[in-house]
Amino acid sequence: MEIQARSLVLFFATLAASAFWLGYSWGGDGGGDFPPVTHKLTREECGSCHMAYPAGLLPARSWVRMMGTLDKHFGEDASLPPAEVQEITRYLTANAADNPQATLRMRRIASGIARAAAPLRFTETPYFGYVHDEVPSYVWKRAKIGSKANCIACHTRADSGSFDEREIKIPKD
Repeated sequence: MEIQARSLVLFFATLAASAFWLGYSWGGDGGGDFPPVTHKLTREECGSCHMAYPAGLLPARSWVRMMGTLDKHFGEDASLPPAEVQEITRYLTANAADNPQATLRMRRIASGIARAAAPLRFTETPYFGYVHDEVPSYVWKRAKIGSKANCIACHTRADSGSFDEREIKIPKD
C-alpha cells in the first residue's frame, strides 16, 4: 500500500511540474503564442490600416463573416477584388482559432465562443475579457493606446504573434 501511495505522489508531482513548465514556457496563461501573419497579401492588405492580427485570434466563421463584409469594415470601405478576398479568406480560415493545428491558447479562444456566434472583434470574446479583466477602463483611453483593438500599443511583440505577459509595456499617457 505504501508503494502505491508513493507512486501516486510521484505521478502527481510530475504532472504538476509538467503543467508549470508548459505554462511558463508558453506564456503567462500557459496557452502559447499565435502564429504570426506570414501570408504576404494578408499582411499587406490588413496591415496597411492596422496591425495584421494573427488569424488564431478568431474562429474561421468570424473571418468568413468579416471578409464578406469588407465594404462595411468597422466604418470603412475596405473592399478588395474577389480573387484577393478568396485568397485572404483561405489563409485566415486555415489558421483560425478552431483549426486542427491550433495552439492551446487558440483552442481556448475558440471554445469560449458559442458555436452560432461569429464575433468580428477579438476584444468581444470571453477570452479577451478573461485575460484583460484587471486592466482599468481608463487605461484604454490613454492617447498611445486609444482602443482595446490596438494590441501593439502594450504587447510589444504582437505583430510577431507573441502576447506574452512578460513583454507587456503599458504606455503612461
